[in-house]
Amino acid sequence: MYAFEKAVDLTHNLRNGMPVYPGDPSPSFELYRSLEKDGVNLTKLVMGSHTGTHLDAPRHFIKDGIGIDQIPPNKLIGEAYVADVSRKRIGSGIMASDLRAVEKHIFPDDIVACYTGCSEHWEDNSVRKNYTYVTKDAADYLVSKRVRAVGIDYLSVEQFGATEAVTHKTLLGSGVFIIESLSNALKRFVGQRVLLICMPIKLKDGDGAPSRVVAIPLRDDHP
Repeated sequence: MYAFEKAVDLTHNLRNGMPVYPGDPSPSFELYRSLEKDGVNLTKLVMGSHTGTHLDAPRHFIKDGIGIDQIPPNKLIGEAYVADVSRKRIGSGIMASDLRAVEKHIFPDDIVACYTGCSEHWEDNSVRKNYTYVTKDAADYLVSKRVRAVGIDYLSVEQFGATEAVTHKTLLGSGVFIIESLSNALKRFVGQRVLLICMPIKLKDGDGAPSRVVAIPLRDDHP
């Protein structure tokens, strides 16, 4: 059973000046119509498809991969294990050995959410290009465990500046979705299992989309 009344939002606010992956378009949110002038408030949104907390679809890196709109909603709702890898030095890579240390908690069809601690430095420019990432070694391990999705609490699962995007291609190419830029609220669930709900904007043929992500604790956690 799930403690729905204790649902926690893991989503960053979308706002002007918010952190984005270096080189991505800076978002713009402006009041297009106002109550005073037009009798209604309406905001114009301009942003990249991977702005803020978002989901990567296979189409992001895989030729002929499915888009956001083709992902069944049931694939984006499931039990998750929150792995604490925050003891690793920021800027280092999460290895398969880091995940094998908690593999008794990881089951087929799980979502694995990695808490790196980088989310505690969301506004820190020094981390923007030097965050903790998922290595191909770890991605291969997660694929072998047949998980459905992998989440991380910073801008990308990929090492900054990687030319081959091997982590993305390994995961997405195996049908493992990627949830990036989870907020530091993830910290409260380290070492626990939760129900995770990730609902992206239904962008036709989208390579990715901003998402509302919510964690709901289990009443009776798995051993």
